[in-house]
Amino acid sequence: MRDRIWNELTKAKFNSEFASIYADKQRTSLRYFNICILVFSSGGVMGWSIWKELPLLSCGIIAGISLLRLLQPHLIMNDKQITNLDNINGFYFNYYNKLERLWFDLEHNTLDNEACKNCFFNIKQSEDSINQLVNETIRTKPKKLVSEAKNNSDTYFKLTFNT
Repeated sequence: MRDRIWNELTKAKFNSEFASIYADKQRTSLRYFNICILVFSSGGVMGWSIWKELPLLSCGIIAGISLLRLLQPHLIMNDKQITNLDNINGFYFNYYNKLERLWFDLEHNTLDNEACKNCFFNIKQSEDSINQLVNETIRTKPKKLVSEAKNNSDTYFKLTFNT
């Protein structure tokens, strides 16, 4: 049971780190995307008088911007999906804390094996509530972000538990 709790503890920390890093990256991407759309909208660069002399190029840029707006949900996350990532991070943060408390109880022998097992599976069952949101929100896990989240969580465990 001890190894099972430890593995779940490390997984929960990784999931929390990954959701946090992924949300930050998506938030930054959305911010830059919106800035580009605003710059090239009719009130920005496309409002300049130079485009009167280059109507074909102007139409091409407007068509490209319109296409990007249509493709935005497929290219980067929207605000609702980023909020979902924040909710996933919050869930795994709390989930981790519950598991850590259980881990310390097990390490200090304040729980017997049966009570520990019951407590673990009660905590584990709470993960069902977030699984659907995770599956809807996180479709791919970029390798670079996975590596960063793994390094952050490994560093945390080395500093906290001296492992």
